Amino acid sequence: DIMRFLIAALLLLLVVPARAEDGYDLWLRYRPMEAAALAQYRPLATAIVSEGASPTLDAARAELIQGLSGLLDRKAMVGAVTDGAVVIGTPASSPLVAGLKLPLAALGPEGYLIRSVTLAGHPVTVIAANSDIGVLYGSFAFLRLIQTRQPLAHLDIASAPAIRIRKLDHWDNLDGTIERGYA
Repeated sequence: DIMRFLIAALLLLLVVPARAEDGYDLWLRYRPMEAAALAQYRPLATAIVSEGASPTLDAARAELIQGLSGLLDRKAMVGAVTDGAVVIGTPASSPLVAGLKLPLAALGPEGYLIRSVTLAGHPVTVIAANSDIGVLYGSFAFLRLIQTRQPLAHLDIASAPAIRIRKLDHWDNLDGTIERGYA
């Protein structure tokens, strides 16, 4: 009897509490990349340059800071134009973006452009749009490129929504289940 008790007690001590995925982060899991990917992506995202301020531009900048800090396993900083900087903004909010004279007109109010350019003699990535919400969508797209290990060297991505209304549905049911939908 004592032997069974000791075995049971030992087994209970070895049990590790289970950690379930709660779904809170949805697709926004910014786990550090492996060493080879860090070496590839760190030089291409050295700083975030963001001129202008609005709640939406602030959200885009904050998401880039959180995403790049997590993925690249170092604190992403808001800074000046240097090699590898990520410049975000609209022609109205950023003189840097306005000076590039990018072809944004066809993208509409929620589209975005992610392009590799040279700015003040430095190779940078620009995330530009006609509106702040377009910059936010472009910032998420840029982070997705990194998460999916896509090449960033010569980007020229223009994206505009095919439908007018985009929505993410996420709700908890009374029975404890969680439902998600994207339309």
